[in-house]
Amino acid sequence: MQIFLRRFFLGLILFATTLASSTVFAQLPDVVLTDNAKVSLLTCSQGEELYSIFGHSAIRVADPQVGVDWVFNYGTFDFSDPKFYPNFVKGKLNYILSVSTYKNFERSYIFEGRYIYEQVLNLKQYEKQKLLDSLKVNYLPENRYYLYDFLFDNCATRIRDIFVESIPRDITFDYRSLDEDKSFRDLLMPNVEEKPWAKLGINLLLGVSADRKARPWEQMFLPEHMMTAFMHSGIKNMDDDIVSLMQEPTMLLKGNEIGKSKFRNGPLFTFILVLLFAVLVSYINLKKQRQLWWFDRILFGLIGLLGIVIAFQWFGSDHTVMANNYNLFWAHPLHLIVALVLTSSRYSKALKYYFGLNTILMIMLLALWFVLPQTLPLPMLPVVAAMGLRSAVIYKRLK
Repeated sequence: MQIFLRRFFLGLILFATTLASSTVFAQLPDVVLTDNAKVSLLTCSQGEELYSIFGHSAIRVADPQVGVDWVFNYGTFDFSDPKFYPNFVKGKLNYILSVSTYKNFERSYIFEGRYIYEQVLNLKQYEKQKLLDSLKVNYLPENRYYLYDFLFDNCATRIRDIFVESIPRDITFDYRSLDEDKSFRDLLMPNVEEKPWAKLGINLLLGVSADRKARPWEQMFLPEHMMTAFMHSGIKNMDDDIVSLMQEPTMLLKGNEIGKSKFRNGPLFTFILVLLFAVLVSYINLKKQRQLWWFDRILFGLIGLLGIVIAFQWFGSDHTVMANNYNLFWAHPLHLIVALVLTSSRYSKALKYYFGLNTILMIMLLALWFVLPQTLPLPMLPVVAAMGLRSAVIYKRLK
């Protein structure tokens, strides 16, 4: 978990530094687009690092006749903000609409070896101008900041919304191109399939709201799904016929494929070993009459620390998707306190009741693991079994 968090924060730092360097316009000049202007949706593939694992979206406005080739990017933030870390942890981090030239935007993706796809919008000149003017209003200093929400207000949803709100003609979507039976969690998991520890960390932190089925409109919070939805979108022409809003996507930049992980089941195998070791320790306790408290201190202490993280994200932050997290039933902060007083005779009676109740709770949780409203991460099932076993053995010895 610590490695996951460390890499996550490091990736964000690198991402922020790269994107900050691409912002070249303090103020956009007034531009009147010609008929040759091109407005397009840019979709960038996922990268190797965690910060880029879900891809990215941006809007490109290009008009060679007036010397414009701008990229509007809703996915940047100010790393120089002294409250950057506290705001990020608390879910209060403001993201920023930035503008750069396409060449500057492309440079970071060349470095990272990521694909860039472009879908040109079939718009009339006045519609392109209206969209550009709306983007320029969004870019005003008083408007360019927004409170980021990973599922409902991010670099993709902002683009979806401004397309729908600023283009005068109504846009229609053929949602048959999207799977309407998938939850938010289901939609996220393919992107982290090759990063099993990151997948585990994300699943541990997501609450029950992530298991709600995502409506097709909501599925566009992921750039790849927004690309698909707009690929199957239409707009009325003068005869009230529906024509395609987007041209076929073209590849602007060829990147590298994400490598296949040889250790997709690494977390599960690791925690099966933890369970086997818990069985061995329990055998030594019961048959050899030797108590190996160090194992229980580590097991319950680490789970208690995880519980602090989960509890803080639920009660102490504005990350709504991390609220109502059923993982707190088995990974809660009290385990850390218990680990610290485990050998104290002063608390032996309280510990006896604690581990007795914990045994019952772990057994109930194991029985209900696959039927709860929230999808609990499968790799943690052996850990919960190990906690239940150790709780039962400790209860027996204290009794």
